[in-house]
Amino acid sequence: MDNGFVNVDTIEAFDRARENNLLLGGYDFEDKTDDIYAHTGSHGTNVLSTMLGYIENSFAGTAIDAQYYLFRTEVDASETPKEEAYWIAAAEMADSLGVDIINTSLGYSTFQDAKYNYATSDMDGETAFISQAASIALEKGMLPVTSAGNSGSSSWGIITAPADSPGTLAIGAVNYLGNVASFSSRGYSADGRVKPDVMAMGVTSSVISSSGSIATSNGTSFSGPITCGAVACLWQSLPDYAPTEIMEAVRESGHIYATPNQDYGYGIPNFLAAYNLLSNEDFEYITQFSLLENPVSDSIQLKFPFETTNTNYRIFDITGQLSLNGNCGTHETIDVNNLSEGIYFLQLEDVQNLIKFVKN
Repeated sequence: MDNGFVNVDTIEAFDRARENNLLLGGYDFEDKTDDIYAHTGSHGTNVLSTMLGYIENSFAGTAIDAQYYLFRTEVDASETPKEEAYWIAAAEMADSLGVDIINTSLGYSTFQDAKYNYATSDMDGETAFISQAASIALEKGMLPVTSAGNSGSSSWGIITAPADSPGTLAIGAVNYLGNVASFSSRGYSADGRVKPDVMAMGVTSSVISSSGSIATSNGTSFSGPITCGAVACLWQSLPDYAPTEIMEAVRESGHIYATPNQDYGYGIPNFLAAYNLLSNEDFEYITQFSLLENPVSDSIQLKFPFETTNTNYRIFDITGQLSLNGNCGTHETIDVNNLSEGIYFLQLEDVQNLIKFVKN
């Protein structure tokens, strides 16, 4: 649900989707037409690309084989409560069409006519109409994934509706180092619940522009759908689970789940961990090795609960490219001095999980 999807019907990045009939239709609630590509709004194009966009060897969204309905509920020329009503109508239509997951890179707090404004105290999951509807959508079996909002640097500061709904998975933004973006809306909800729920890449996120080129953009508008696509893959792999169970597993996989805070919520999720939590796989391997320090600068040293003299390792960057490989023993350090600053993932031979670390 967004402001328009201009050129999705023509640009190369969606050729694969069109060829595989993954774009099922939609509706423009402002212009009252099912010609969803007629309006010139491009924010929806950018958002959709983070999930569905695909250019061979260059770009891939997080759920390139999912099917999509597109709904225009946002009106760029104004900010009025009717957009909340459009969202609710779109959610009802989505439910009737069998939609499983709703992505919403939108948020509402204040309007052109101040008499309709919400206060921060209204971000309690029960006051805003759109937040009430998001909770109902979850009850109906859909899973709403919502951008937390870009109010972190403003006087508003906190999440916007419908991210305050207990029925949404609200996503904040971090950069490639895992640091929370200054603009990312903070928590908690007005009634004290942890929000945002989790975090994802929302600074210089890769998107497809409305002209079809690969570009970067900032905002929880992109951390939301990046996560939404991953949620779709998780749920597809475990289709018998309820949306509430999927949401909770994603929260529990956050890197600070035990100590959530207003900036990160439960942290950056680990979808392998979420999968294992739900599938009852042996989860003890997560603690089979750890880093003595994280972040690191010149080298990393591993801590094992067992002896090993020749363990192969691989280090991947945030894009999945192999950056370093070799072997190490129980007390041997790994030289990472030549790695650029950023987030990396360390994998050991015969150990299923990856340990994330930050190179300063």
